[in-house]
Amino acid sequence: MAREIFVVGHKNPDTDSIVSAIAFAELLRTRGEPRVAPARQGDVWRETQYILDRMGVPAPILLEDVRPTARDVMTTTPIVGHVAESAYAIGKRLRDKQIRAIPLVDDDARLAGLITVEDFAHILLTELEPSTMDVVHLDVGNVVETLGGRLLASAKSRRLRDKVMVAAMDLESMRPRIEPDILMVMGDRADAQRIAIEGGVGALVITGDLPISDEIVELARAHDVTLISSPHHTFTTVRLLNLSIPVSHVMRRDRSSGRREDSLDELRRKLAGQLTIPIIDHEERVVGVVSRSDLINPIRHGVYLVDHNERSQTIDGLDEADLLGIIDHHRIADIQSAAPVYFRNETVGSTSTIIAGLYREANIPIPPPIAGILLGGVITDTVLFRSPTSTPRDQEVASELATLSGLNPEEFGREIFAVVSDLSGRSLREIVTTDFKEFRIEDMSFAIGYLETVHRRRIDEIRDDLLAEMRILRGEKGYAALLFMVVDIVQGQTEILIVGLEETVAEALGAPLTSAHTVTIDGVMSRKKQVVPVLPRVARMAKERD
Repeated sequence: MAREIFVVGHKNPDTDSIVSAIAFAELLRTRGEPRVAPARQGDVWRETQYILDRMGVPAPILLEDVRPTARDVMTTTPIVGHVAESAYAIGKRLRDKQIRAIPLVDDDARLAGLITVEDFAHILLTELEPSTMDVVHLDVGNVVETLGGRLLASAKSRRLRDKVMVAAMDLESMRPRIEPDILMVMGDRADAQRIAIEGGVGALVITGDLPISDEIVELARAHDVTLISSPHHTFTTVRLLNLSIPVSHVMRRDRSSGRREDSLDELRRKLAGQLTIPIIDHEERVVGVVSRSDLINPIRHGVYLVDHNERSQTIDGLDEADLLGIIDHHRIADIQSAAPVYFRNETVGSTSTIIAGLYREANIPIPPPIAGILLGGVITDTVLFRSPTSTPRDQEVASELATLSGLNPEEFGREIFAVVSDLSGRSLREIVTTDFKEFRIEDMSFAIGYLETVHRRRIDEIRDDLLAEMRILRGEKGYAALLFMVVDIVQGQTEILIVGLEETVAEALGAPLTSAHTVTIDGVMSRKKQVVPVLPRVARMAKERD
């Protein structure tokens, strides 16, 4: 089990969230922090992917829950057995490895069953039933291996019956009891050996490591009888024969199994009825095992949050992880921690600006690819420094990042926003919800979508369709009001499409409705600073008018 540390942004991550996670994880690794990985809680936007591809930086891993799973607690080098192996071989493995259960696989390495120490107790108890004492599921290879015997003659084309007989009687009493294809155990009486072979037994085991004549060996070969010399006396030989059976005859077929992504709660439920849970992949191959002891002190992953500090936006399972720090440029919201954590919150236009400053404070140079993606984060979050959230610090940091990455901010910004403005291949739902945040105000639910564009005309062509899709989405989610901000970067103007509480929203924004569902406002380019703050007023006004 190894603790991992994840750096993760908010749900439905924008560019600033993604690149901040990558850059801060790289800073932590450079400072010597082990097992750090950047993560994301959703798909990578087109413009974000463009920035990453431009700088040759891979996207963070997709991570939707930080609760420990089977992957985090399982033994990754499991001890397994094959269904054709003898019970003796498997039991010896259980004893030597000091484990209580072994998963069993078939010829394709797929999980077929499970055998436990308790199952071996069942084998021994079965010996107490007289009607089954002489019934043994025989496999010649397993018999020889279990006995530690010598194979003197092999009947390769002959199949043994699952029956064992000990020849502890005189010849006349033995003769009528011989049955075809059974396995017979006896000592060094040559006359008895000859009668057994000629009588049609399938296999003959001679005990005590006693000498066997060449004549008997040749006779066994002539009659297609397997001949085995056992080094043990008769009692031990018979006991070992019971353990030579293929383990498939005593394994549990109705076993539980798990997957790498199973939660610990799910594993606990399964372990209530089974000592060990085999963990299998999508092809049902065993990739690990989990036992009860693995869950006594489960691992807790470490988490750094970037670009958010709202409970509704954070990753699932945070309560079962260790929150290590928060780096953000939004309002202080409702995240709580069980212990003191590193907290960095600054009034700048982008989290990328803060991350770049952390490199400077640590006296660690920013690699050019990291500088390039951080520059993309600053550009997109400040709308190329046109947003009211943009600060002189953002512009100063962007200039430094441009020098380090060899990029021109204005040219890079135009490239990025050209990708943002390309709506081809996107569904109406994708257009509305790509940059999308939900808010809970005064027990009322709101949502705001956001789109920056340098091609306003393309939005004009589909405005009615977008409003229709917004009505469907509002009905599905139960929003009191759903807003969609279309920011014209060229004109510095924003059109806000509104579904639900249209007049109340327009009044709270201080702008008249230009149609039944839209307002147009100059200079409004920030969702968090210019639109979200009016939602409490919208909620109060709506309740007063209800």
